[in-house]
Amino acid sequence: MKANYIIAAVLALILILFGVGAYAYNVYEQNKISKEADSLLIRNYSYVLGDENADITVVEFFDLMCAACVRISPIVAKLPEKYKGRVKVVYRALAFHQGSNVVSSLLEAAKEQGKFEETMAAFNIYYKNWYANNQLNTFIAWGILEQVGVDIKKAREFLDKNQAKIDMQLNQNIEDAQKLGVNATPTFFINKKMIKHNDLTQEIEALLGNE
Repeated sequence: MKANYIIAAVLALILILFGVGAYAYNVYEQNKISKEADSLLIRNYSYVLGDENADITVVEFFDLMCAACVRISPIVAKLPEKYKGRVKVVYRALAFHQGSNVVSSLLEAAKEQGKFEETMAAFNIYYKNWYANNQLNTFIAWGILEQVGVDIKKAREFLDKNQAKIDMQLNQNIEDAQKLGVNATPTFFINKKMIKHNDLTQEIEALLGNE
């Protein structure tokens, strides 16, 4: 009888240890997935608008030639200010359209001179000028950079030296997007959750309301 108790106790201990081990493994796997998602969503070269320590992170995968992206861009740009620093926006450019890699490179040159936000806004305002009839007009695109205060000579020098690096970053953005299931622009993630762009402000306000 005593032996049966010992066997039962040993079996119970084994089950407990197995349960603890399984739980620890699940936690490890979840942390691993979370870290992988972090790297897929945000790269060290990604432009961040707003407070780095904001409670809510909005990641936008966008294409400068995407009409829907252009329409929602002013709303996205105002999120950090609208929610008083509790929201930050991370921009990830996707060169889905033919020629989009060119204009995305111009945006990178502007970013190098601290003119990312101004250039994004100007590209949106003059979208139908530099992308008339679905054709990129590089002359007008460069003119927009000059209009917002970008030093054109320095921008050209920057692109001459860094074009290969920028191309690698744009390719990385596409690889990350594909792994995350992004197949169209604009696509948004709020605190790692993919959402429809129509639900952007509702999702943010729901998160803020639950805190």
